[in-house]
Amino acid sequence: MNKLLTYSEKGLSLLFGIVVWLFFTFFYSSHLHYQEQFQMFLFTSDYWSDLMSRPGGLADYIGTFLTQFYYYAWLGALIIACLLVLLQQQIYRITQEIRTEPLLYPLTFIPSLLFWSLLCDESYLLASLIAVHLILVAVQLCFYIRRPWFRIGYAAVVLLLLYWLAGGAFWIAALLFVLLEFACFNQFTRLQWTLFLLVVVACVVVPPFIAKQFLFYSLSRLWWGICYNRYPVISPIPLLVAWSSLILIPLLFRFVSVKSLKPNTTLIWFLLEVLVLAISGHWLMQRSVDWSKESVMAYDYSVRMEQWNKVIAMADRKTPDSPLSVACLNLALCQQGKLNDTMFRYFQNGPEGLLPGFQRDFTVPMIVGEIYYHLGFLNTSMRYAFEAMEAIPDYKKSSRAIKRMAEVNLLNGEYKVAEKYLRLLQHTLFYSRWATETLKCLGNETLIDRNPAWAQLRKYRITDDFLFSEQQKDQMLGLLFVHCKTNRIAYEYLIAYTLLSKDLTRFVQYFPLGKELGYSSIPVHYQEALLAFWAGSGRNPSEFPWPVSQAVGQQFTNYVRLSTAGGYAETQIRDLYSQTYWYYLQFRK
Repeated sequence: MNKLLTYSEKGLSLLFGIVVWLFFTFFYSSHLHYQEQFQMFLFTSDYWSDLMSRPGGLADYIGTFLTQFYYYAWLGALIIACLLVLLQQQIYRITQEIRTEPLLYPLTFIPSLLFWSLLCDESYLLASLIAVHLILVAVQLCFYIRRPWFRIGYAAVVLLLLYWLAGGAFWIAALLFVLLEFACFNQFTRLQWTLFLLVVVACVVVPPFIAKQFLFYSLSRLWWGICYNRYPVISPIPLLVAWSSLILIPLLFRFVSVKSLKPNTTLIWFLLEVLVLAISGHWLMQRSVDWSKESVMAYDYSVRMEQWNKVIAMADRKTPDSPLSVACLNLALCQQGKLNDTMFRYFQNGPEGLLPGFQRDFTVPMIVGEIYYHLGFLNTSMRYAFEAMEAIPDYKKSSRAIKRMAEVNLLNGEYKVAEKYLRLLQHTLFYSRWATETLKCLGNETLIDRNPAWAQLRKYRITDDFLFSEQQKDQMLGLLFVHCKTNRIAYEYLIAYTLLSKDLTRFVQYFPLGKELGYSSIPVHYQEALLAFWAGSGRNPSEFPWPVSQAVGQQFTNYVRLSTAGGYAETQIRDLYSQTYWYYLQFRK
């Protein structure tokens, strides 16, 4: 029976690691890509010294180092899985020193489950998990110190070191030291207990106050940790629950005994614990994951990687309904030459779903900047990237933003500025090769034009000074197209903007501008809009000046008949014509 439990324990840890890896690889991978883009680990001494100059520096350094591997989702998922399994094994190792209770083995997974749920929130950083690992390693080293006075000295030194290396969670070590002295060693005299408790309390209370004299962080952040969450002001309750489990589980092993259970029922109780743990873990994950954010992040990542067909495939599986995901879809449709014929087959929520407005945060400008970049508004895309990076709450730099600013300055001919950014990227792991190759292009127009995308954007970009207006986006698109009348994307976005704004007068005004773009026929949605404009103007249908297909003309006749019928006809219109511009024009607000 003992051998069977041993094999069950090993199998359970392996199964847990596999489930975590599968979850982050196939279901939550975009959250990993999201984390990777908002930090930039540099292999430089300055970067090391900067992080190590504040409490939790080592945890932050290791966490940022590992986060860069999220560039590949499967690798980031493997790192998280290994860290969570290692956390479970560390808790198990500590509990074994207190009492050997194989039947309680499933309880050692509780801290790992709690930290798994925390990492489902994109605001919690890997440093929060690394800090716990550093603390538990320091606690386990205590097992090898047998002399009481040495353990008192060790506790004092280690607590001070842990505050600086691991951050605000260092008090976990203090409570575990006390628990282990009580449950494992039990060698202290009354004097030693008094001195030990005074040392522990002093080493927990004093360091944050000392750090406050030299650092510009608030005392609350110095207590709760600087590098665990991206935002400076958060509720500490989720972290406190996860931290508390690291103490409560060993404490449970100290006071709960299952020796009285019959041997033939041991395996049944073990499996029952596993079942309860699995159900509880599933419930916890359901409350922790945010599938709506994961969807937007997936769209953003595919746009970032220029995987246009993947974006469209995602929309075909489930129509996007948020402005950011719709904006990503519209860009993908435009890049694939499908915007004019298919955009209203998907949900459209107005101009915000084409060019979302600027927001003072670090997520929206990064996504919207991609659209402006492909349109040819290079300086606007660079401004959005810079604003996004400067808005990152934990003041870290963004590898994605730095890369975009390097590209734009290169295409603008600002080679010195581009070189500054490229030199930074050379100190990264996954962007260094691109940076080194791009450095060869500085001052070399021929090499730049060998890149088809760069050569095209250099033609699209406006070289004259102008003030970009958020309130007059159609005019901005018009200026961009007039500057380069081969910029098909700018033209289609200009027309799409008027359609989404339901401004048919300007649509008819701008429509002729695209006559030299080589369309073999008038796109379907343009035909639908022209028919709607003509009918709304009250002019004679026989004088309609534009050629439309027979199928579209017949559809319009049927649509008008149903729309004037009233009553149940609205349901028929939705079923038959919800993918037309007419339906958007009449029923979408």
